[in-house]
Amino acid sequence: MISMKDRLRFAGISFQRIRASSITHNIIALYGTQIAAYVFPLATVPYLARVLGPFHWGLVAFAQALGLYISIVVEFGFQLSATRRIARMRDDPEQLAQIVAGVIGAKVLLAIGCVVAMLVLQHFMASFRQYGLILWAGALSGIGQGFSMLWFYQGMERMKTSATMDILGKGAATAAIFVLVRHQEDAWKVLALQCICYCGVALSLLVMSYREVRFRLPTGETTWDAMRESAAMFLFRSAVSLYTTANALILGAVATPIAVGFYSGAERLTKALLGLMNPISQSLYPRLNRLMRRDRAKAILLARLSLGIMALGGILLAAVVFLAAPLIIRVMLGNGYEAAIPVMRILALLLPAIAISNVLGIQWMLPLGMDAVFNKIIISAGLLNVILAVWWAPRWQQTGMAWAVVASESIVTAAMLIVLLRRGLSPLSQRSALLDKLSTYSGVFEN
Repeated sequence: MISMKDRLRFAGISFQRIRASSITHNIIALYGTQIAAYVFPLATVPYLARVLGPFHWGLVAFAQALGLYISIVVEFGFQLSATRRIARMRDDPEQLAQIVAGVIGAKVLLAIGCVVAMLVLQHFMASFRQYGLILWAGALSGIGQGFSMLWFYQGMERMKTSATMDILGKGAATAAIFVLVRHQEDAWKVLALQCICYCGVALSLLVMSYREVRFRLPTGETTWDAMRESAAMFLFRSAVSLYTTANALILGAVATPIAVGFYSGAERLTKALLGLMNPISQSLYPRLNRLMRRDRAKAILLARLSLGIMALGGILLAAVVFLAAPLIIRVMLGNGYEAAIPVMRILALLLPAIAISNVLGIQWMLPLGMDAVFNKIIISAGLLNVILAVWWAPRWQQTGMAWAVVASESIVTAAMLIVLLRRGLSPLSQRSALLDKLSTYSGVFEN
Protein backbone atom coordinates (compact mmCIF):
# COMPACT_ATOMS: atom_id res chain seq x y z
CA MET A 1 0.00 0.00 0.00
CA ILE A 2 1.37 3.41 -0.97
CA SER A 3 1.88 5.74 1.98
CA MET A 4 0.72 9.35 2.00
CA LYS A 5 4.35 10.49 2.02
CA ASP A 6 5.03 8.47 -1.16
CA ARG A 7 1.91 9.85 -2.84
CA LEU A 8 3.05 13.40 -2.13
CA ARG A 9 6.50 12.61 -3.51
CA PHE A 10 5.04 11.10 -6.68
CA ALA A 11 2.94 14.27 -7.08
CA GLY A 12 6.08 16.38 -6.96
CA ILE A 13 5.46 17.57 -3.38
CA SER A 14 8.01 17.03 -0.62
CA PHE A 15 8.04 18.02 3.01
CA GLN A 16 11.35 19.76 2.36
CA ARG A 17 9.73 21.94 -0.31
CA ILE A 18 6.79 22.69 1.99
CA ARG A 19 9.16 23.77 4.78
CA ALA A 20 11.19 25.93 2.37
CA SER A 21 8.14 27.51 0.73
CA SER A 22 7.68 31.25 1.20
CA ILE A 23 3.97 30.57 1.80
CA THR A 24 4.89 28.38 4.78
CA HIS A 25 7.21 31.05 6.15
CA ASN A 26 4.55 33.74 5.71
CA ILE A 27 1.88 31.61 7.37
CA ILE A 28 4.17 31.11 10.37
CA ALA A 29 4.94 34.83 10.51
CA LEU A 30 1.27 35.74 10.21
CA TYR A 31 0.43 33.36 13.03
CA GLY A 32 2.84 35.47 15.06
CA THR A 33 0.88 38.54 14.01
CA GLN A 34 -2.36 36.82 15.05
CA ILE A 35 -0.83 36.12 18.45
CA ALA A 36 -0.10 39.82 18.78
CA ALA A 37 -3.56 40.81 17.52
CA TYR A 38 -5.64 38.33 19.52
CA VAL A 39 -3.75 36.47 22.23
CA PHE A 40 -2.16 39.54 23.81
CA PRO A 41 -5.43 41.51 24.02
CA LEU A 42 -7.23 38.36 25.19
CA ALA A 43 -4.67 37.99 27.95
CA THR A 44 -5.90 41.31 29.34
CA VAL A 45 -9.62 40.49 29.02
CA PRO A 46 -10.00 38.60 32.35
CA TYR A 47 -8.05 41.33 34.15
CA LEU A 48 -9.82 44.31 32.57
CA ALA A 49 -13.29 42.75 32.81
CA ARG A 50 -12.81 42.43 36.57
CA VAL A 51 -10.93 45.68 37.23
CA LEU A 52 -13.12 47.94 35.06
CA GLY A 53 -16.47 46.22 35.55
CA PRO A 54 -19.18 45.84 32.86
CA PHE A 55 -19.89 49.60 32.57
CA HIS A 56 -16.33 50.87 32.06
CA TRP A 57 -15.45 47.75 30.08
CA GLY A 58 -18.34 48.68 27.78
CA LEU A 59 -16.95 52.22 27.44
CA VAL A 60 -13.56 50.82 26.43
CA ALA A 61 -15.26 48.56 23.87
CA PHE A 62 -17.21 51.53 22.48
CA ALA A 63 -14.04 53.66 22.17
CA GLN A 64 -12.20 50.77 20.51
CA ALA A 65 -15.05 50.41 18.02
CA LEU A 66 -14.71 54.12 17.23
CA GLY A 67 -10.97 53.64 16.79
CA LEU A 68 -11.54 50.70 14.46
CA TYR A 69 -13.83 52.81 12.31
CA ILE A 70 -11.17 55.49 12.07
CA SER A 71 -8.56 52.85 11.24
CA ILE A 72 -10.78 51.66 8.37
CA VAL A 73 -10.83 55.19 6.95
CA VAL A 74 -7.05 55.67 7.28
CA GLU A 75 -6.30 52.17 6.00
CA PHE A 76 -8.68 52.83 3.05
CA GLY A 77 -8.58 49.25 1.81
CA PHE A 78 -4.83 49.37 1.06
CA GLN A 79 -4.29 46.02 2.76
CA LEU A 80 -6.07 44.52 -0.25
CA SER A 81 -5.41 46.94 -3.11
CA ALA A 82 -1.80 47.87 -2.25
CA THR A 83 -0.95 44.28 -1.37
CA ARG A 84 -2.20 43.26 -4.81
CA ARG A 85 -0.19 46.03 -6.53
CA ILE A 86 2.98 45.25 -4.55
CA ALA A 87 2.66 41.54 -5.34
CA ARG A 88 2.39 42.27 -9.07
CA MET A 89 5.04 45.02 -9.30
CA ARG A 90 7.62 43.98 -6.72
CA ASP A 91 10.23 43.29 -9.40
CA ASP A 92 10.02 46.92 -10.57
CA PRO A 93 11.86 49.20 -8.06
CA GLU A 94 10.50 52.45 -9.50
CA GLN A 95 6.90 51.23 -9.45
CA LEU A 96 7.35 50.04 -5.85
CA ALA A 97 8.63 53.45 -4.78
CA GLN A 98 5.67 55.20 -6.39
CA ILE A 99 3.16 52.80 -4.81
CA VAL A 100 4.61 53.28 -1.31
CA ALA A 101 4.75 57.06 -1.68
CA GLY A 102 1.15 57.22 -2.88
CA VAL A 103 -0.19 55.02 -0.08
CA ILE A 104 1.63 56.94 2.66
CA GLY A 105 0.47 60.27 1.23
CA ALA A 106 -3.12 59.05 1.14
CA LYS A 107 -2.96 57.81 4.74
CA VAL A 108 -1.63 61.15 6.00
CA LEU A 109 -4.42 63.01 4.20
CA LEU A 110 -7.08 60.66 5.56
CA ALA A 111 -5.72 60.87 9.11
CA ILE A 112 -5.98 64.67 9.04
CA GLY A 113 -9.58 64.35 7.90
CA CYS A 114 -10.38 62.01 10.81
CA VAL A 115 -8.93 64.43 13.37
CA VAL A 116 -11.02 67.27 11.93
CA ALA A 117 -14.14 65.08 12.08
CA MET A 118 -13.47 64.23 15.74
CA LEU A 119 -13.12 67.94 16.59
CA VAL A 120 -16.48 68.64 14.95
CA LEU A 121 -18.18 65.79 16.83
CA GLN A 122 -16.71 66.93 20.12
CA HIS A 123 -18.05 70.43 19.54
CA PHE A 124 -21.64 69.38 18.75
CA MET A 125 -22.14 66.19 20.84
CA ALA A 126 -22.30 66.36 24.63
CA SER A 127 -21.54 62.63 25.02
CA PHE A 128 -18.23 63.12 23.22
CA ARG A 129 -17.32 65.87 25.66
CA GLN A 130 -18.42 63.76 28.63
CA TYR A 131 -16.17 60.84 27.67
CA GLY A 132 -13.69 62.93 25.65
CA LEU A 133 -10.50 61.48 27.13
CA ILE A 134 -11.31 57.85 26.42
CA LEU A 135 -12.81 58.61 22.99
CA TRP A 136 -9.80 60.64 21.86
CA ALA A 137 -7.50 57.86 23.07
CA GLY A 138 -9.54 55.42 20.99
CA ALA A 139 -9.49 57.71 17.94
CA LEU A 140 -5.72 58.22 18.02
CA SER A 141 -5.26 54.49 18.52
CA GLY A 142 -7.32 53.95 15.36
CA ILE A 143 -5.14 56.36 13.39
CA GLY A 144 -2.03 54.47 14.49
CA GLN A 145 -3.64 51.17 13.54
CA GLY A 146 -4.59 52.57 10.14
CA PHE A 147 -0.93 53.31 9.39
CA SER A 148 -0.03 49.60 9.57
CA MET A 149 2.58 48.54 6.99
CA LEU A 150 1.19 45.01 6.68
CA TRP A 151 0.17 45.68 3.05
CA PHE A 152 3.80 46.26 2.02
CA TYR A 153 5.36 43.23 3.68
CA GLN A 154 2.46 40.97 2.74
CA GLY A 155 2.74 42.00 -0.91
CA MET A 156 6.48 41.35 -0.83
CA GLU A 157 5.72 37.96 0.81
CA ARG A 158 8.23 38.75 3.56
CA MET A 159 6.21 38.81 6.75
CA LYS A 160 8.90 37.90 9.29
CA THR A 161 10.02 41.46 10.04
CA SER A 162 6.49 42.83 10.27
CA ALA A 163 5.34 39.99 12.52
CA THR A 164 8.30 40.37 14.85
CA MET A 165 7.74 44.09 15.32
CA ASP A 166 4.02 43.55 15.83
CA ILE A 167 4.59 40.95 18.53
CA LEU A 168 7.13 43.09 20.38
CA GLY A 169 4.95 46.22 20.27
CA LYS A 170 1.72 44.61 21.38
CA GLY A 171 3.50 42.50 23.95
CA ALA A 172 4.90 45.66 25.52
CA ALA A 173 1.45 47.30 25.50
CA THR A 174 -0.07 44.24 27.18
CA ALA A 175 2.54 44.23 29.92
CA ALA A 176 2.01 47.97 30.49
CA ILE A 177 -1.75 47.47 30.90
CA PHE A 178 -1.21 45.06 33.78
CA VAL A 179 1.14 47.55 35.45
CA LEU A 180 -0.68 50.86 34.85
CA VAL A 181 -4.41 50.01 34.76
CA ARG A 182 -5.50 49.48 38.35
CA HIS A 183 -8.86 51.26 38.75
CA GLN A 184 -12.01 52.02 36.76
CA GLU A 185 -10.74 55.57 36.21
CA ASP A 186 -7.76 54.11 34.33
CA ALA A 187 -9.95 52.91 31.45
CA TRP A 188 -8.52 55.56 29.09
CA LYS A 189 -5.01 54.19 29.64
CA VAL A 190 -5.95 50.97 27.83
CA LEU A 191 -6.56 52.94 24.64
CA ALA A 192 -3.55 55.22 25.17
CA LEU A 193 -1.17 52.28 25.52
CA GLN A 194 -2.58 50.65 22.39
CA CYS A 195 -2.12 53.96 20.55
CA ILE A 196 1.57 54.06 21.49
CA CYS A 197 1.96 50.45 20.32
CA TYR A 198 0.31 50.96 16.91
CA CYS A 199 2.09 54.25 16.16
CA GLY A 200 5.51 52.98 17.26
CA VAL A 201 5.32 49.77 15.23
CA ALA A 202 3.98 51.54 12.12
CA LEU A 203 6.71 54.19 12.20
CA SER A 204 9.47 51.62 12.73
CA LEU A 205 8.27 49.43 9.85
CA LEU A 206 7.93 52.46 7.57
CA VAL A 207 11.54 53.43 8.23
CA MET A 208 12.67 49.84 7.65
CA SER A 209 10.70 49.58 4.40
CA TYR A 210 12.79 52.39 2.91
CA ARG A 211 15.80 50.11 3.12
CA GLU A 212 14.16 48.06 0.37
CA VAL A 213 12.34 50.81 -1.53
CA ARG A 214 13.63 54.13 -2.78
CA PHE A 215 12.25 57.08 -0.85
CA ARG A 216 9.83 59.25 -2.80
CA LEU A 217 7.83 62.17 -1.45
CA PRO A 218 4.10 61.72 -2.02
CA THR A 219 2.71 63.90 -4.80
CA GLY A 220 -0.83 64.82 -5.63
CA GLU A 221 -0.74 62.41 -8.55
CA THR A 222 0.61 59.38 -6.64
CA THR A 223 -1.73 60.05 -3.72
CA TRP A 224 -4.76 60.30 -6.01
CA ASP A 225 -3.73 57.18 -7.93
CA ALA A 226 -3.45 55.21 -4.69
CA MET A 227 -6.86 56.34 -3.47
CA ARG A 228 -8.51 55.76 -6.85
CA GLU A 229 -7.01 52.27 -7.06
CA SER A 230 -8.23 51.44 -3.55
CA ALA A 231 -11.66 53.09 -3.66
CA ALA A 232 -13.45 49.80 -4.33
CA MET A 233 -11.56 48.07 -1.53
CA PHE A 234 -12.38 50.92 0.86
CA LEU A 235 -16.01 50.52 -0.09
CA PHE A 236 -15.70 46.83 0.74
CA ARG A 237 -14.00 47.51 4.09
CA SER A 238 -16.59 50.13 4.98
CA ALA A 239 -19.45 47.83 4.07
CA VAL A 240 -17.95 44.97 6.10
CA SER A 241 -17.69 47.32 9.07
CA LEU A 242 -21.49 47.75 8.95
CA TYR A 243 -21.85 44.22 10.31
CA THR A 244 -18.61 44.00 12.32
CA THR A 245 -17.20 47.19 13.81
CA ALA A 246 -20.52 49.07 13.74
CA ASN A 247 -22.17 46.59 16.07
CA ALA A 248 -20.67 47.97 19.27
CA LEU A 249 -21.39 51.52 18.15
CA ILE A 250 -25.03 50.76 17.26
CA LEU A 251 -25.56 48.82 20.48
CA GLY A 252 -24.02 51.66 22.47
CA ALA A 253 -26.42 54.11 20.80
CA VAL A 254 -29.60 52.12 21.47
CA ALA A 255 -28.68 50.25 24.66
CA THR A 256 -26.54 50.68 27.78
CA PRO A 257 -22.75 50.39 28.08
CA ILE A 258 -23.36 47.22 30.11
CA ALA A 259 -25.04 45.59 27.08
CA VAL A 260 -22.04 46.65 24.98
CA GLY A 261 -19.78 44.98 27.53
CA PHE A 262 -21.71 41.70 27.35
CA TYR A 263 -21.76 41.70 23.55
CA SER A 264 -18.17 42.83 23.03
CA GLY A 265 -16.79 40.32 25.50
CA ALA A 266 -18.47 37.41 23.70
CA GLU A 267 -17.63 38.78 20.24
CA ARG A 268 -13.93 39.21 20.99
CA LEU A 269 -13.56 35.75 22.45
CA THR A 270 -15.39 34.18 19.49
CA LYS A 271 -13.55 36.05 16.75
CA ALA A 272 -10.21 35.41 18.43
CA LEU A 273 -10.72 31.75 17.50
CA LEU A 274 -11.55 32.72 13.93
CA GLY A 275 -8.24 34.58 13.90
CA LEU A 276 -6.49 31.22 14.13
CA MET A 277 -7.28 30.72 10.43
CA ASN A 278 -6.56 34.25 9.19
CA PRO A 279 -2.83 33.66 8.54
CA ILE A 280 -3.68 30.98 5.99
CA SER A 281 -6.06 33.30 4.17
CA GLN A 282 -3.69 36.29 4.26
CA SER A 283 -0.71 34.29 3.02
CA LEU A 284 -2.62 32.79 0.09
CA TYR A 285 -4.08 36.11 -1.12
CA PRO A 286 -0.91 37.50 -2.78
CA ARG A 287 0.03 34.04 -4.08
CA LEU A 288 -3.35 33.54 -5.75
CA ASN A 289 -3.06 36.98 -7.37
CA ARG A 290 0.25 35.96 -8.95
CA LEU A 291 -1.00 32.51 -9.98
CA MET A 292 -4.00 34.03 -11.72
CA ARG A 293 -1.55 35.61 -14.16
CA ARG A 294 0.96 32.75 -14.42
CA ASP A 295 -0.69 29.38 -13.75
CA ARG A 296 -4.46 29.28 -13.38
CA ALA A 297 -4.56 25.50 -12.92
CA LYS A 298 -2.44 25.85 -9.80
CA ALA A 299 -4.61 28.75 -8.66
CA ILE A 300 -7.68 26.48 -8.80
CA LEU A 301 -5.97 23.75 -6.79
CA LEU A 302 -4.75 26.21 -4.19
CA ALA A 303 -8.21 27.79 -3.83
CA ARG A 304 -9.83 24.37 -3.38
CA LEU A 305 -7.31 23.39 -0.73
CA SER A 306 -7.88 26.66 1.12
CA LEU A 307 -11.67 26.29 0.95
CA GLY A 308 -11.53 22.79 2.43
CA ILE A 309 -9.21 23.77 5.26
CA MET A 310 -11.11 26.94 6.16
CA ALA A 311 -14.56 25.31 6.04
CA LEU A 312 -13.53 22.35 8.19
CA GLY A 313 -11.69 24.57 10.63
CA GLY A 314 -14.68 26.90 10.95
CA ILE A 315 -17.10 24.04 11.68
CA LEU A 316 -14.84 22.51 14.32
CA LEU A 317 -14.24 25.84 16.02
CA ALA A 318 -17.98 26.60 16.04
CA ALA A 319 -18.69 23.31 17.81
CA VAL A 320 -16.02 24.02 20.41
CA VAL A 321 -17.31 27.54 21.09
CA PHE A 322 -20.94 26.43 21.41
CA LEU A 323 -20.20 23.64 23.87
CA ALA A 324 -17.58 25.47 25.91
CA ALA A 325 -19.26 28.90 26.05
CA PRO A 326 -20.20 28.76 29.78
CA LEU A 327 -16.68 27.74 30.75
CA ILE A 328 -15.03 30.30 28.46
CA ILE A 329 -17.16 33.18 29.78
CA ARG A 330 -16.66 32.18 33.41
CA VAL A 331 -12.89 31.88 33.07
CA MET A 332 -12.26 34.85 30.76
CA LEU A 333 -14.80 37.42 32.00
CA GLY A 334 -15.68 36.29 35.52
CA ASN A 335 -18.82 36.78 37.59
CA GLY A 336 -21.45 39.19 36.39
CA TYR A 337 -21.06 38.33 32.69
CA GLU A 338 -23.42 35.34 32.52
CA ALA A 339 -25.58 37.23 30.00
CA ALA A 340 -22.72 36.90 27.49
CA ILE A 341 -23.08 33.08 27.31
CA PRO A 342 -26.07 32.95 24.90
CA VAL A 343 -24.44 35.72 22.84
CA MET A 344 -21.31 33.63 22.43
CA ARG A 345 -23.29 30.58 21.37
CA ILE A 346 -25.11 32.58 18.71
CA LEU A 347 -21.88 34.14 17.43
CA ALA A 348 -20.34 30.66 17.11
CA LEU A 349 -22.37 30.34 13.89
CA LEU A 350 -20.20 33.10 12.41
CA LEU A 351 -17.07 30.95 12.38
CA PRO A 352 -17.84 28.63 9.42
CA ALA A 353 -19.70 31.38 7.53
CA ILE A 354 -16.81 33.87 7.73
CA ALA A 355 -14.21 31.19 6.99
CA ILE A 356 -15.96 30.19 3.76
CA SER A 357 -16.77 33.75 2.65
CA ASN A 358 -13.12 34.79 3.10
CA VAL A 359 -12.06 32.15 0.60
CA LEU A 360 -14.87 32.74 -1.91
CA GLY A 361 -14.63 36.52 -1.69
CA ILE A 362 -11.14 37.74 -0.85
CA GLN A 363 -9.11 34.80 -2.13
CA TRP A 364 -11.15 34.06 -5.27
CA MET A 365 -13.49 36.84 -6.40
CA LEU A 366 -10.98 39.67 -5.91
CA PRO A 367 -8.13 37.99 -7.85
CA LEU A 368 -10.71 37.36 -10.58
CA GLY A 369 -11.39 41.09 -10.71
CA MET A 370 -14.99 40.70 -9.51
CA ASP A 371 -14.67 43.75 -7.28
CA ALA A 372 -18.01 45.30 -8.31
CA VAL A 373 -20.25 42.32 -7.57
CA PHE A 374 -18.22 41.57 -4.45
CA ASN A 375 -18.90 45.07 -3.13
CA LYS A 376 -22.61 44.85 -3.99
CA ILE A 377 -22.90 41.73 -1.84
CA ILE A 378 -21.02 43.27 1.07
CA ILE A 379 -22.88 46.58 0.95
CA SER A 380 -26.28 44.88 0.78
CA ALA A 381 -25.45 42.67 3.76
CA GLY A 382 -24.05 45.63 5.69
CA LEU A 383 -27.21 47.68 5.20
CA LEU A 384 -29.31 44.67 6.20
CA ASN A 385 -27.26 44.30 9.38
CA VAL A 386 -27.83 47.95 10.32
CA ILE A 387 -31.59 47.58 9.75
CA LEU A 388 -31.80 44.37 11.77
CA ALA A 389 -29.58 45.76 14.53
CA VAL A 390 -31.66 48.93 14.92
CA TRP A 391 -34.79 46.76 14.93
CA TRP A 392 -33.66 43.91 17.18
CA ALA A 393 -31.07 45.43 19.55
CA PRO A 394 -33.48 47.78 21.40
CA ARG A 395 -35.79 44.80 21.99
CA TRP A 396 -33.35 42.03 22.80
CA GLN A 397 -30.19 44.03 23.57
CA GLN A 398 -26.94 42.06 23.06
CA THR A 399 -28.79 38.90 21.93
CA GLY A 400 -30.64 40.76 19.18
CA MET A 401 -27.38 42.26 17.96
CA ALA A 402 -25.79 38.82 17.79
CA TRP A 403 -28.61 37.42 15.64
CA ALA A 404 -28.42 40.43 13.31
CA VAL A 405 -24.72 39.81 12.70
CA VAL A 406 -25.17 36.08 12.08
CA ALA A 407 -28.02 36.68 9.61
CA SER A 408 -25.99 39.24 7.65
CA GLU A 409 -22.83 37.13 7.45
CA SER A 410 -24.79 34.05 6.36
CA ILE A 411 -26.33 36.06 3.51
CA VAL A 412 -22.85 37.17 2.41
CA THR A 413 -21.60 33.59 2.18
CA ALA A 414 -24.70 32.32 0.37
CA ALA A 415 -24.71 35.22 -2.10
CA MET A 416 -21.05 34.74 -3.04
CA LEU A 417 -21.57 31.03 -3.67
CA ILE A 418 -24.70 31.64 -5.76
CA VAL A 419 -22.98 34.28 -7.93
CA LEU A 420 -19.96 32.08 -8.58
CA LEU A 421 -22.10 29.03 -9.41
CA ARG A 422 -24.30 30.98 -11.82
CA ARG A 423 -21.26 32.35 -13.64
CA GLY A 424 -19.54 28.97 -13.74
CA LEU A 425 -16.63 30.39 -11.72
CA SER A 426 -16.90 28.44 -8.48
CA PRO A 427 -13.50 27.01 -7.47
CA LEU A 428 -15.31 23.70 -6.99
CA SER A 429 -16.50 23.57 -10.61
CA GLN A 430 -15.17 20.91 -12.97
CA ARG A 431 -11.53 21.83 -13.60
CA SER A 432 -11.45 21.89 -17.40
CA ALA A 433 -14.71 23.85 -17.64
CA LEU A 434 -13.45 26.32 -15.05
CA LEU A 435 -10.17 26.82 -16.92
CA ASP A 436 -12.12 27.56 -20.11
CA LYS A 437 -14.29 30.04 -18.23
CA LEU A 438 -11.27 31.75 -16.68
CA SER A 439 -9.80 32.33 -20.13
CA THR A 440 -12.59 34.86 -20.75
CA TYR A 441 -11.22 36.85 -17.82
CA SER A 442 -7.69 37.03 -19.24
CA GLY A 443 -7.77 40.80 -19.44
CA VAL A 444 -8.29 41.09 -15.71
CA PHE A 445 -5.12 39.19 -14.91
CA GLU A 446 -2.99 41.50 -16.97
CA ASN A 447 -4.07 44.67 -15.12
